[in-house]
Amino acid sequence: MNRRRPLVTVVVLVGVLVGGGIWWLFFRGPSAEACAPVREMLSYNKSQIDAMNAKTRVPEEGSYEEATEPSEIDYRSWVDGLTDRASKVTDPDLAPQAQAAADTANRLVRAKLDFTAQSDSTAPGAPMPPAAMAVATFNDEFEARISQLADQCGD
Repeated sequence: MNRRRPLVTVVVLVGVLVGGGIWWLFFRGPSAEACAPVREMLSYNKSQIDAMNAKTRVPEEGSYEEATEPSEIDYRSWVDGLTDRASKVTDPDLAPQAQAAADTANRLVRAKLDFTAQSDSTAPGAPMPPAAMAVATFNDEFEARISQLADQCGD
């Protein structure tokens, strides 16, 4: 019976080591170093979204105030900053995702600018311009990509 106890201990220890090795190789996620540029990108995105939201004002119905929104320069600066930060992500698993988020933001801004141009020539009470659907689609895709990056890097 004494011989059996060391054998069970060895089997359990080998099982723990193999399980730990598998977890280390496949399930631990990106390192803190790999996530640093992603966190910078996420932080920049949040600060720019907050800044653009501060420039957005939708007046109450019946008010004589004019609606305000970020300028084209604001949108383009945001996309340029995201693209710059995405290019600094070098981890092979995270870089394509960061680049895809920046590309989606670029498509979102182009669709938003098209929507604004179409809205300016749309009569009051007319249906929304076709670009409205593209803006909603790209916005949803961008938010999903940013959420995925945030989930992977624990932000």
